[in-house]
Amino acid sequence: MLPLVLAPLLLALAHAAPVEPATHTLNKRWNTCSGYNVAGCPFASAGEHGAVATEIGTCSAIGVQALKDGGSAADAIIAASLCVGVISNWHSGIGGGGFLINRFTNKDGSKGYEQIDFRETAPAGSNETMYSQYGVNQTKSTKGGLAVGVPGEIRAWEALHKRHGKLPWKRLFEPSIDIARHGFPVNYDLATVLTPAYPFLTSDPIWAEQFAPNGTLLKQGDYVYRHRLADALTIIAKKGPDAFYHGRIAKNIVKAAQAQGGIITLKDLAGYKVNVKNTSVVEYRGKRIYSTTAPSSGVVVLSTLKIFEGFPDGGAADDSPAINLTTHYLVEADKLGYGQRATLGDPAFTANVTALEASYLTEPVIKAARARIHANTTFPPPYYNPDNYFPSREGGTSHLAAVDKDGNAVSLTTTVNLIWGSGVITEDGIVLNNEMDDFSSPGQVNAFGFPANPINFIKPGKRPQSSIASSLVEDEHGNLVFVTGSAGGSRIITATLQQLHNYVDKGLNATGSTYHPRWHDQLSGKTFFDYDDPSRPIPLKGYDNGTVAYFTSLGYNITYQSPFGSSTSHAISKLPNGQWLAAADPRRPTGWGQAY
Repeated sequence: MLPLVLAPLLLALAHAAPVEPATHTLNKRWNTCSGYNVAGCPFASAGEHGAVATEIGTCSAIGVQALKDGGSAADAIIAASLCVGVISNWHSGIGGGGFLINRFTNKDGSKGYEQIDFRETAPAGSNETMYSQYGVNQTKSTKGGLAVGVPGEIRAWEALHKRHGKLPWKRLFEPSIDIARHGFPVNYDLATVLTPAYPFLTSDPIWAEQFAPNGTLLKQGDYVYRHRLADALTIIAKKGPDAFYHGRIAKNIVKAAQAQGGIITLKDLAGYKVNVKNTSVVEYRGKRIYSTTAPSSGVVVLSTLKIFEGFPDGGAADDSPAINLTTHYLVEADKLGYGQRATLGDPAFTANVTALEASYLTEPVIKAARARIHANTTFPPPYYNPDNYFPSREGGTSHLAAVDKDGNAVSLTTTVNLIWGSGVITEDGIVLNNEMDDFSSPGQVNAFGFPANPINFIKPGKRPQSSIASSLVEDEHGNLVFVTGSAGGSRIITATLQQLHNYVDKGLNATGSTYHPRWHDQLSGKTFFDYDDPSRPIPLKGYDNGTVAYFTSLGYNITYQSPFGSSTSHAISKLPNGQWLAAADPRRPTGWGQAY
C-alpha cells in the first residue's frame, strides 16, 4: 500500500502563491507554513503540552490547534488526517483506509492500548481469480472501478471519536472544509503528481475541475479549490459518519466505481465495520514497544527487533567500526521477519493467525530464527522461510502521529494506495482507493513486488495484507517516549523498524532518527541502500560507500536508491527536558512537525 506520511530548509518557491481570497478565513490561520518550510517554518519543533507530526505543515497546525482547544490526541489526529486527505488526496483521504494504534487513559488513570483496523474490505461480488482471468499484465487491480475496496476511514474516525474524543465531531471537520472550499496552494509534493502521466486529471470533468480548471494542469503555487469535497465533508460533519455509508455520498461512490467496471454496492458500504482489538507488545532493551497485528505488519517489526536484540553492539554509532556488522545483523533479522509476514493473513479468514503471531514473539522461536543468521554471509530468499526453523506449524500510505498533554497518543497510517488511487473520483470529489491490488492473485505479483500468496487471496469481506506497522514506545517507568510509523508501501516495515532501532538502540531523537539514511530488503533478492542525493529541496545523506562494499563482500545483491524514493516516516519523541519533539520526514518537503 502507498499510504501517506508517516522535509528541510531550502525549498525555493518558484511559483509564488497568489493573494488569498478575502473569504479565506480559517486558511489565514493555518497557512502560516503551508507546508513550504520557508524561514520560520521548521521541520521539527518542541513543546511541553503536546505535538502533531504530519507531512503537511498546515495539517500539523490544525492538529495542534485541536489540542490547544482542549481536544485529545484522538481529536488532533482526526482533524489532521482530514486535512491531509484534502491537500494530499493523491495518496490519502476518506476514500481509503488504514490502521492506527492508540494509547489512552483509563478511568482509574492507568494507560491502555488498542488498535483500530480500518483496512478496506473486498466487495461481496469479488473472487479469487477476478484479476488473474485478465492475464499476467492486467491493470484491473490498480486502475478503474474493479480496483476499489470498501473504504474504512470515516468509520475509523467514528470509532476513535466515540471512544476517546473530547471536541464535537463537527469541530474536527471545520478546518478541512474551509481549506477545501476556499483553496490551498499546490505544494511541492502535489506538483510532482500533477503530470500528463495521469491523463484523467485533464480528461475527466470532475478531476479537471479541481486540477486543470483552465484546461492545463495546475503548477506549484497555484490554488486548488475542492468545492465538491467541501460539500461532502459538510454533510458528514452535520449528519455524522452514516452519511458517508448511506444516502447520496454512498450512491455516488457506487455510481462512480460501477461506471468504470466496479462491483462495489450500497450493501457493501452499509455493512462495513472497523475492528477494534488489542495490540501486540514486546519488551525490548528495557522498553515496551506496542504495535499492530495482522493483517498489518506490526508483529513483523517486533519479531525482527527481538531477533536482533541478541546480537552485540546493537547501538553502534555510524562512525563505529562495529556499524557494518551491526547493520548486517539487522538486515538479516529483517529478512526473517519478512519470511514470517508471508504466513500472516486476515485473522477472520486464515486459521490460527493470532496464535502464530504470538508464537513468533516467544523466546524459543526468536532464538531459533536468530540462529539462522551468520556473521560472514547472507543467503537466498528461501532460506528465511519460517518453515526452516519454526518448531511446529499450524494452519499466515500517509503516516501521522499525535500526543496530548495527558500522554495519550495515536500513530496511524492511511492511504488510497497508489498515486491517485484507482483513478476514480466520485461526484462528491472523493478519490477512491485501489487497495484491492494489495490482495494476491494466482500467478501474479502486485504493484509493490509481493508475489502471490494463497493466504492473501481474495474473498468477499476479507482485508488484504498490509505493511503498516504504526508503533508506540514506553520507557521502563511506563511513560510514553516515542511515537512512529511510516508510509510507503512495502518499505513501511523497514522504515518503521529503522525508526525504532535509531531511537532505542542508537539513542537518536525524533529528528535524528527521521533524517538517518535507510536500507530496504523485502526478500526480493535485492538489498537497497540510500545514496547521497542533493537534488531535492532538502539534501539527504546516504550510506557510506564502505558499508555498501562490506555488504557486497558478504554476497548481497546491492541496488542504490535515492532516499526520496523511500518511505516517509514522521516521529514524536520525549526530550530529556520533558518536552515533545515532533519531526516531519525530510523526504516530504511539505512536512512540519509542530508542538506547543
